[in-house]
Formats: sequence, C-alpha cells, structure tokens
Amino acid sequence: MSKEIEVSETTNQKELGKKTSTSDEPAATPLTVSRNELLADGTDQMFRQLVHDIFAFNARHAAIRDGHARRIGLAGIEYTILISVARLSREGDVNVKALADHLHVSTGFITNVTRKLQQIGLIEKATDDTDRRRTVLTVTDRGREGLAKLAPYQRKVNDVEFGSLSAQDFQQLSRIIASLVGSSEQAVSLQRHLENTERS
Repeated sequence: MSKEIEVSETTNQKELGKKTSTSDEPAATPLTVSRNELLADGTDQMFRQLVHDIFAFNARHAAIRDGHARRIGLAGIEYTILISVARLSREGDVNVKALADHLHVSTGFITNVTRKLQQIGLIEKATDDTDRRRTVLTVTDRGREGLAKLAPYQRKVNDVEFGSLSAQDFQQLSRIIASLVGSSEQAVSLQRHLENTERS
C-alpha cells in the first residue's frame, strides 16, 4: 500500500471518529429562563437544579406534615388549618377570608375544611359581632389539647428538618419564600393568560 493511500485512510478514519463523537453528544436543550440573574455561565443548569430541589423539599415537607396530622387523627390540610387558626387567634379574631389569605387558598376551600373540623369538635364557628357577614373561627379545648399533645414530637422533627439553617439563613429564606409566593402567583396568572390567548 502506498504512503499516499495510508495517509488518506488514516485521515478518513480520524474524520469518521470526529463525526461519530459529535453525533454521540446530547443535543443542546433550549433555555427555560432568560433573565441573567437566573443563568450561570450562560446555562440554566443551576436553575433547573433549584427547581428539582424545591420539588424534593416540598414532597418531604408534605410527608412530614401528613405525619404530624396523623398523630392527632387528621389529614394534612386539616392539621394545617387547625394550627393556623390557633396561631392567628393570638392576634385577634380569625375569619374565613383572613385564614384563606394567610394560607393562599380560596375562601370556599377554607369553608369546606373548617366545616369538617367543626363537625368533629376541633373548631367552633360564630358570627362576627361587628360584621354579621363574617364567621369567626376558634379552636376548641379539644383541638388545643390535640395540638399540645403533638407539639413535643413536632418540635423534634421540625428542628431536624430545618437544622441546616442558621438564624440569618432562616430570616433570609423566610423573606425569599414570601417573595416567591407572590411572583409565582403572577406566573400562574400569566400562564393561564397565554393558554387562553392560544386557544382563542
């Protein structure tokens, strides 16, 4: 075989190798965010990891909440509403709208769940003396006994769940999450608007 042919075959093999290695590389995925603040080195990899970490934390936190609820015979959302009424009552009367705003849910949802809590004797409802259209919610003695029984167990679990946070981390995270609740609500509205626009 002549040297020219050998060189030609070697060159063809190298070029073939380059093409093969290129075809094996995964195709680039489009960015899911465009703000520079959310990009690292021009990619959305860190953003995607954040989103997945939020999903993972939410799932674990929901499981923990359900575990707290089970100890006093409730479903997760029932426990959340019960303890929220108890906490908010420290600052004054609690009505359905105030509770709905606090938990970022609809008043109809609050009405349905509190009706069940009332039926099992954990919450009482009364008409507001100053506004007859409002219903004031209070936790019964039985409801407070259940929360008091849960508290020691709850403290141990919650301290571990948030044990990685310093006092400064906790303050900053609280501020960030509150901000994200507002911006995520705007994002949901935008998404629905875009969907409706596409349909029309």
